[in-house]
Amino acid sequence: MSDTTLIPTPVLRLSGITKVYPGVVALEGVDLAIYPNEVVGLIGENGAGKSTLMKVLVGYVQPDSGRLETAKDGPVFLSGPASAIEHGIGMVFQEGALIPNLSVLDNLFLCHEKTFERFGFLSHRTMRRIAREQIRLAQIDVDVDSLVQDLSLANRQMVEVARLLWLSSIYGHPNPVLILDEPTAILSDTEVDTLFAILRSIKHRASVVLISHRLSEVVENSDRIVILKDGRNVAEMPAGSAKISEIEQLMVGHEVSADRYLEEHQHEPQEVEVLRVEELRVEGQFEPLDFSLRKGEIVGLIGLIGSGKEAVRDCLTGIRRADGGHIFLEGLKVSPANPHQSIRLGIGHVPIERRSQGLATGMSVQDNINLLVLKSLRRGGLLTRRAGRRNAQRWVERCRIKTPSLDVLSGTLSGGNQQKVVIAKWIGANTRFLILDHPTRGVDVGAKEEIYHLIRDLSLEGIGMLIMCDTLEEDIGLSHRILLMKEGRLIKEMAAAPNAKPTPSDIIKFIV
Repeated sequence: MSDTTLIPTPVLRLSGITKVYPGVVALEGVDLAIYPNEVVGLIGENGAGKSTLMKVLVGYVQPDSGRLETAKDGPVFLSGPASAIEHGIGMVFQEGALIPNLSVLDNLFLCHEKTFERFGFLSHRTMRRIAREQIRLAQIDVDVDSLVQDLSLANRQMVEVARLLWLSSIYGHPNPVLILDEPTAILSDTEVDTLFAILRSIKHRASVVLISHRLSEVVENSDRIVILKDGRNVAEMPAGSAKISEIEQLMVGHEVSADRYLEEHQHEPQEVEVLRVEELRVEGQFEPLDFSLRKGEIVGLIGLIGSGKEAVRDCLTGIRRADGGHIFLEGLKVSPANPHQSIRLGIGHVPIERRSQGLATGMSVQDNINLLVLKSLRRGGLLTRRAGRRNAQRWVERCRIKTPSLDVLSGTLSGGNQQKVVIAKWIGANTRFLILDHPTRGVDVGAKEEIYHLIRDLSLEGIGMLIMCDTLEEDIGLSHRILLMKEGRLIKEMAAAPNAKPTPSDIIKFIV
């Protein structure tokens, strides 16, 4: 009598999912099975098809062909997020979907209050009891009457998870599927640890699809990994045996260079000073500080949250006024009173929140790239279409932006290509000094390589850059010099020449 291994029935199965947009095959015959009580890491470059696949899963997008089935309902048609929830599928979006000025309780049951009606009246006692029970099951230490805007980012995400689990339960789904889109992108290290600890504990109640560009997080916290490339399945593997180098190679189609920060392209900056700061200070944020930056030099500004580095950035970009000190741009004393003045002076800023601060997502790629140079594109006082398209096409090619056309809405591009549109906008506007605030946040490994090449090219062309990155390794690898801040003071300067870079531990002992 031969042994047989019982393979569990998937709680959700996608078969042959295909979606074609004009000029782009977003998904081509994608198969995906989600089994009970597992965490599936979904990995792929920006543009690999992850976002489209998730939109199919929650009903935002209808596939051109293919089949969706759940263990409970069989073949299903998802007409939208509400329909997806009815079939046990919910998604926690990167941008969040809670209403900040409502309480945790109100957000949990929003649009489903009739569930608690008795004889035409709402039972507030029952609502509060169920809300507390759901919060306890999700292991969140918050008061159900607290406003969502007062919660930490990690707790907001877990409130969304609690809401999705509750909704799935009222529709009779014992093992719902939760999709988490870049859940750690805006969390601190402590919050990240807490989030994954909670997710591991709720696996007995749900299956999770984890989407993240932080490959180490996916490997450490998933049971199984599925890799997409160019809208197709390219690999599937147990997370326990996965190697990050192999995953990167499968994602981008070639081996990723060990010298990913392109140290061999780190050229000596010019002698000409592009920025100098003297005795700059903001009361309660940072004490008087001095530093300079040469043309083509990349300087990493490193410190913990609250060290004062964010306030320094805000003074340079005109978001806030300094209480004292001076800023010199190419020897000329300047005092940017607002971001518009900074732009006119040639100071650029690629912000940490590209979708809300750096990009007009409802405008086309062309219009975003041309946004800061409209005056220069006018002929006889009128903006000519030909000049606008020629300028935008130049920067699309220069920054290797993957887009079906110049007329596509920027918000529909992948995260990496959105970021390249933001960079193109600034360097096309004759920026002399550029602040890069977490330039590769939410960007996949392939797009990171392209952004690193772009940063090196800008350095060679003489643009001075102040960078604040996601990781110490990225700060160190890209920088010519490093400035360390702690408790509002500039405490140390470090050289970061090629083949003589400080280590993360060298930096940590100063800033912690």
